[in-house]
Amino acid sequence: MPTATVVRALATLLVFLLGAATATAKDGVKITAAAVGLPSGRDDTFIAKFGAWAPVYVNFEVNGTSADPAEVVIEAPDPDEVTVTSVLPVDLASDRAAIGYVRPNGLAGEVTVWVRAKGGAALSEPFRVKPRVRESLQYVVLALGGTAPKFELPRPAGAADSGPLRAGRVDFTHIATVAQLPDRWYGYDGADLVVLGTGAADFVKQLFSPDATPQNQKKREALVEWVRRGGRVVTSVGVNAPVVASLPAMEPLLPFRVRSEAPTRDVSAVALVWPAGEKNSASGTLGGRGGAFPVANLAARPGKPARVLSPPPVANEERPAVVVQAPLGLGRVTQVAFDLDGPQFAEFAARADYWDFLLRDAGASRASSGGDGKPRSAGSMTEDEDEIAVAVRGHNDAFDGVPVVSFGWVALLIALYILLVGPVEYYVLKRVFGRLELTWVTFPIIVLTVSVLAYVSASAVKGRDLKVNKLDIVDVDPASDRVYGSTWFTVFSPRIDSYSVGLTPGDGWAAEELPEGTAVAGFGAPRAGRASLTRLRYLRRDEGLEGVPIQVWSTKAFSANWSAKLNGAPGPVTSDLVHPPGDRSRAIGTFRHDLPVPELTDCVAFYAGQAYPLPGGVITRGRTVRLVMVQGESTQEWLRGNAKLEELLRRVQSYADRPGQKNVERQLQQQTVYTGPLPLTGLLFHEGALRNDEGVVARNASLRRLDQSWRFAEYHGQLARDEVIVVGRVATPTGSAEEVLSGPTSPSRVWLKGLPGHSARQPLPGTGRQETWVRFYLPVR
Repeated sequence: MPTATVVRALATLLVFLLGAATATAKDGVKITAAAVGLPSGRDDTFIAKFGAWAPVYVNFEVNGTSADPAEVVIEAPDPDEVTVTSVLPVDLASDRAAIGYVRPNGLAGEVTVWVRAKGGAALSEPFRVKPRVRESLQYVVLALGGTAPKFELPRPAGAADSGPLRAGRVDFTHIATVAQLPDRWYGYDGADLVVLGTGAADFVKQLFSPDATPQNQKKREALVEWVRRGGRVVTSVGVNAPVVASLPAMEPLLPFRVRSEAPTRDVSAVALVWPAGEKNSASGTLGGRGGAFPVANLAARPGKPARVLSPPPVANEERPAVVVQAPLGLGRVTQVAFDLDGPQFAEFAARADYWDFLLRDAGASRASSGGDGKPRSAGSMTEDEDEIAVAVRGHNDAFDGVPVVSFGWVALLIALYILLVGPVEYYVLKRVFGRLELTWVTFPIIVLTVSVLAYVSASAVKGRDLKVNKLDIVDVDPASDRVYGSTWFTVFSPRIDSYSVGLTPGDGWAAEELPEGTAVAGFGAPRAGRASLTRLRYLRRDEGLEGVPIQVWSTKAFSANWSAKLNGAPGPVTSDLVHPPGDRSRAIGTFRHDLPVPELTDCVAFYAGQAYPLPGGVITRGRTVRLVMVQGESTQEWLRGNAKLEELLRRVQSYADRPGQKNVERQLQQQTVYTGPLPLTGLLFHEGALRNDEGVVARNASLRRLDQSWRFAEYHGQLARDEVIVVGRVATPTGSAEEVLSGPTSPSRVWLKGLPGHSARQPLPGTGRQETWVRFYLPVR
């Protein structure tokens, strides 16, 4: 009887398990594919960069239907090998794909994806993918549209046509469908130049039409917002110019309007002339064979500054604009009046040289011109990093009053400890007490005593206060009614603790308390993975990072990018700069700022290729400043002599050890101890500050969106004369963390306990250091 009961119980259990397995198979989810980075367009590879946000594409199948909420979970290591978890809500009744975002940390980083019920049990098996990660020095061109343009660059004599571009330093990627476009602005972070083609009418209509779906509208806003925050985009308009002219949503990406009354003109050939270096130009004929093709008719927008890059002006002759350019926030928008993805350009004999011109004059001139002399094979990956990012991180990681204990001292103390618990203890027990069994008592006492002494000593040396170092770069742009902020901060924790890290604009710096689109992430060097005894993790939300673990007397670095509307009329900066009557080459007038800082120091104004240091170098809050544009110095010469770029780069060991550095210079650099504020003019106008002998090395690769040197560029002997850029910095305050990092001299507020929008902000304990640089973009009318 008992045996029969056991048999029936086992049978019942088997039926239950089979039923559960059947239900799982029926209602489960299977992830069919996952990829990290921008699609290459040539094969199934995707390309991401160290320290740059990358989209995560997830495709899945659903067995059965379910109305219950579900989530896609994405896990990836941060620069300190702590797991970062992101959660995306999905509707299993309709969704079969999702797009999330991660920041790859190194070659060994692996991304894990699975689907689960909302906050509950897993619905799928984990899917693991190893990203194809490139170094931050890589230059990535991303084409958007139905057909990828034929992309190539000039090659050195004797180089194979099929070899890697620029010794492997340039990559080309392509997104063909609107469904693949990122829906967050930082999804484009890994691209250095975006080429938006309009040759596919369906693609353009889905993205820019007034009746676009809410999801496609979000994707459109993400692209435009990326440009506003410093992105570079080329928009080519040709055969579908009538469609483009009918889409008002495309206006931000079109410096000139397409004439709706006559969108195109049919031509058999177009003589192209474009800049090729500082004083040279190149030319070629587009078309010339076969039938006519359409070229867009472009017309300037009244009151919107823009300049013609091609063709060069000719006296007493009005020529149709072919390539025009204008700023959009911090970004650079270039418009081409023919299709870069069209058949005429694909057969253009000088196509490689023309792409070189677009990369140089629409993207970044130095970074797009080649590598650093280190050959790269196709698909090769390293962990090289640009020096300015290293300098920023190293500067924030230096805390006053927190000495760095050298490895020599650590090794000596370890050796002494080994002697104490080994020979010394043995000698005392053997020779003095004559009882070796006492080691069961003495050994724990020694270990406990040494541990207590180590803790007390470290506490005395490192301190018991929380410390935060923060650096802000703020760009105030009245033309777009926006303020743009880039923030880096490092937290020193005096204890083992977890932090919820967020960032909001400071009082008086913006009109929005909780602006959308703020991106907060860990900031660190790329590295190969390392083993960890404990599996630490934290959660990334739209508002910030939740539950970030920091060990005792350890530091963790973060970066944030934020943007918000200005404080309305009259705003934090007002100006009445105008051109004198009959002379558009000069600017006269005044301006004033009402930012909540007493004064800005080291101030200089840039206008029309000239630098004008302000009298005394000081701008006081609320006091009108009259600009006197006389006796200026060439912008490039001033930057090379006063931007202190060399001082900034010399803080980095890899710069000291660069090839060709003389031994005497290297030794001098290694012996120099740099203190005081970080000189950042060489970052704000990096390419302008580089000497000619610096060649093509990108020292600012991961931060080139902040480089506004292109606004000073001279084209065909003409300079931009529609704005004055004023730069200054705030004297560095130190003291109470809450007072310094949330007071009037701080453009942003750090949250360490609680996230914006979820809880009230708690005051920061401990001490802080704040450094702030400000740029004003003043229109000249």
